[in-house]
Amino acid sequence: MSKKENKEQDILKAAEMLFAEKGFKGATTTLIAAQAGVTHAMLHYYFRTKDQIFLKVFDAYLEEILQSLKSIMVTDMFQPDLIRKTTEICFDFFSAHSGQLSLLLEVAKERPDLMESYVSKIGNYMSSALDTHKKRTESEVVNGRIRNITFEELIGDIVSVCAAPFFFDPLVSNVLGVEGTLRAEYLEARKKEAVELIVCRLFK
Repeated sequence: MSKKENKEQDILKAAEMLFAEKGFKGATTTLIAAQAGVTHAMLHYYFRTKDQIFLKVFDAYLEEILQSLKSIMVTDMFQPDLIRKTTEICFDFFSAHSGQLSLLLEVAKERPDLMESYVSKIGNYMSSALDTHKKRTESEVVNGRIRNITFEELIGDIVSVCAAPFFFDPLVSNVLGVEGTLRAEYLEARKKEAVELIVCRLFK
């Protein structure tokens, strides 16, 4: 890795941490530069705006989950075991990046233009794969192998049931006092429930 790439990674790691701690608005480029150990001018040499930093951080998340799903995306995903595996991968992804969920909500509310730009980018990036799975979903429904559902509804269901426990995690941990081993057991139970909910949603 070159010196330039090292500096970029330092900035992105600092931004990821500060976005999770302070949100998009609170994580100023001045704070990111200080955390990364670079000057403010150097940060702007690598990234012209904070928007670019945000998009680059989430590009890495997108690449991470796509790599995890790669083997499943090229197979017949409409088998119970593969649906279970897909849901487990998504749950584990949200578990690893739970601190970024509130960030997404903030950006969606305060910077809908930025969120719209990123969603559009994801759609373009995944268009061919998504089109294949949309058609496969329609075929499975028509042939009666799965319940009546669109591909968009399926993705929405998986994301919502996997993300929900982490939106409520501060309440569970701080208010109800579920921490340590109890928290791990709680999340493992929610993971199993998420998997079975999706399987039951699809298969008769």
